[in-house]
Amino acid sequence: MAKAMVLQTPGQLTMAEFPERPLRDGEILLRVRMTGVCGTDRHLFLGHGSWAFPIIAGHEIVGEVVEVMDGAADVSIVFGGELRKGQRVALVPSSAPCGRCFYCLNYPHRTTLCHHRTVYGFRRCDEPPHLFGGFAEFVRVQPRSFLFVVPDDLPDERAVLTEPTAVALRAVERALAPGIPVIGEGLGIGRTALVVGAGPIGLLVIAVLKGMGVHRIIAADLSEVRLEMAKALGATETVLVPQEGSGVPESATQKIRDLTDGEGADVVFECAGVPSAFAMALEWACRGATVVEVGHFTDSGSIPLSPHLICRKDLDVRGVWAYPWWQFRDALRFLRTTSLPLETLITHRLALPELPQALSGQLGQAAVKPIIVP
Repeated sequence: MAKAMVLQTPGQLTMAEFPERPLRDGEILLRVRMTGVCGTDRHLFLGHGSWAFPIIAGHEIVGEVVEVMDGAADVSIVFGGELRKGQRVALVPSSAPCGRCFYCLNYPHRTTLCHHRTVYGFRRCDEPPHLFGGFAEFVRVQPRSFLFVVPDDLPDERAVLTEPTAVALRAVERALAPGIPVIGEGLGIGRTALVVGAGPIGLLVIAVLKGMGVHRIIAADLSEVRLEMAKALGATETVLVPQEGSGVPESATQKIRDLTDGEGADVVFECAGVPSAFAMALEWACRGATVVEVGHFTDSGSIPLSPHLICRKDLDVRGVWAYPWWQFRDALRFLRTTSLPLETLITHRLALPELPQALSGQLGQAAVKPIIVP
């Protein structure tokens, strides 16, 4: 029997056992080595958004190959070598796009918009083969999946950051403004970047910006501890945001103006995932700036905004809906080559039965990136 933590309904987690059925043609069986706990998993636990339960959550998966069925190499895509027993792989949560829906035909470069893709960690688990999420002992990889071989010299503690690093890379690439034929548009080495929210995604965005050579990186957050982590990963200045009401804090606004010649940042990344942070991102951007919204993968509410602010500032506002599958390639390269202490993001190593502590908020602000080790 294979154990897994099943989210039966929002807030209700139970340990369940599933029969170890023979693999079907094209399937691959992974033994889960580590799965990162994402903020989206917590939103799932809290019932934010519309989901079909029960679910085995967990999509930041590093696993070890146990068995490969005949034909798997023909129906899934493996990067970095042929699959063999005992090999470590990072599993891309999203399946291959269908190639036939409206978005596949009209926006083929935006694979995450496909109507018919499936995503590990968000599928119902009450029908065989059940094991579709990383908060389990095993994952049954289905046809049309993408797997990336983890290099031998990359430890699990870095490899488990592949998925959130892919998110950070996509967020930064959205700020690069490819194809705009105007000098100075978008992100560049001489620009000032502001990251609102120094959680795992925000910290990884800072690390990617540092790796690109962006000379000025400002981190803004409620937590002094997380701002210290931001400095270690490349932030040149930090702004402590006071918890005062629901509006944009004037003291933080003034400090950001002081750091940016009174105008605001050239590029702002909203990584906090709370609606008020988006209002801060718009306020703290200079005129002509680019604002990248990456924190709201789930709907955590809304706030009143003035569309005039976007027009008056002539802002470019860009959303981030996950990433294309090939982003894992660049994420693994970055994790392998950077000298930044990315493994310090992992603050807690928990066993499978301890998952409720990570999802319910019991670990408090000290929990930056908990990981589950089944």
